[in-house]
Amino acid sequence: MDELELLKKDWKKQEGVLPRLSYKDIYQMILKKSSSMVKWIFIISVLEFLLWASIDIIFRLSGKYDDLAGLEVPGFSIISIIISYCILIYFMVRFYLNYKRIQATDSAKVLMQNILKTRRTVKHYVWFNLSYVALTTISLVTYLAFFTDQFSNQSSEEGVSVFLVIVITIVVLAIALGLVALFYRLIYGILTSRLKNNYKELEKLEE
Repeated sequence: MDELELLKKDWKKQEGVLPRLSYKDIYQMILKKSSSMVKWIFIISVLEFLLWASIDIIFRLSGKYDDLAGLEVPGFSIISIIISYCILIYFMVRFYLNYKRIQATDSAKVLMQNILKTRRTVKHYVWFNLSYVALTTISLVTYLAFFTDQFSNQSSEEGVSVFLVIVITIVVLAIALGLVALFYRLIYGILTSRLKNNYKELEKLEE
């Protein structure tokens, strides 16, 4: 008898000894994995909030915001920062609630629904952030270019067209947003794709 046949016989003997996972065991494993992923989504969102808050504090302490006072846009700056903080806090709360909801889930069907809700929340979070940054940046540059004398005078003195400044700003903004989108894709994309795999496993479990 060759070595392969011996291995087959040995495997068959062990097959009867190995424990078989029940529906409940598999469900609990998927629940634990999903809960851990949603927890990490919440933690990353908190760290992101702390990062932007730290950058804001550093800019204020370094006096960078003082330049905005001369450009007649301090009100716009304060409002945009408050709105951005509100958006970040709103989504952090949503991520936390998603985490607590998944932790308390007691059926595969409800867990599948919660996974879909979490993935949808992450997508909204990413799109809101990217859209908000793009909108506020374009609005600020447009206002400075067409409604402030200081910006127009400086452009004329340096021989730079206002439209050229706007075009350059849009190009730089597109590159910056592309890098941020790539960051979100790497961080949140990995976690949401794993949640999607868990969803598929739950589908098979319910068949």
